[in-house]
Amino acid sequence: VDDALLYLGISALEQMRESEEYKMGKKLRAFHAEMRRIGKGQREQQNLTEGEMGVRLQYLTRCPKEPPLGRGAIMNVQLGDEREKIDGGLASRRFDGDDTLADVLNWLGGCYGDELLEKMRSRECCLCDLNRYPILPLDVEKHQKKTLQYLGLFPSGKLGVRLSEDSWRDGDEIMDDIHGSARGLGAASRSMLY
Repeated sequence: VDDALLYLGISALEQMRESEEYKMGKKLRAFHAEMRRIGKGQREQQNLTEGEMGVRLQYLTRCPKEPPLGRGAIMNVQLGDEREKIDGGLASRRFDGDDTLADVLNWLGGCYGDELLEKMRSRECCLCDLNRYPILPLDVEKHQKKTLQYLGLFPSGKLGVRLSEDSWRDGDEIMDDIHGSARGLGAASRSMLY
């Protein structure tokens, strides 16, 4: 074994650990592991403690009644990146256009528990509108009382729970002038949301 070659290999690996790509990849792996754990709770609800089940039921009681088949629009929420295919990480339900973001959050609390909502409130992770480009986080505190139609999430809501960027986690407001896809009739302009 050539000691000099071994030293070069080790030092190259050490340098790689300091790169931004490595650090971001490590954060993403940890985030997706956390989303898998939360998704597992959705899949295995019979294993929940009585307290956890009570918290989830309390969230669901604050949810509006689901519109019957043929009314409303389906809201899909994906935990993590779609490429990760997290078991229990996709939840779907119908909502009306006058339902609010708070109603969606209560539904998510009923599906996944309080932990996911706390992560979104603390901006550790964020709720994003996946129908828009570029994908930007929704401020769940600021827009709780806004209707799904106002937010542009009706009639086709596709949301994702994603790892927050550092600027969003630090509480910075996102002002992005890039015009993306149309937001739908009755939706607020982008400048009013961010």
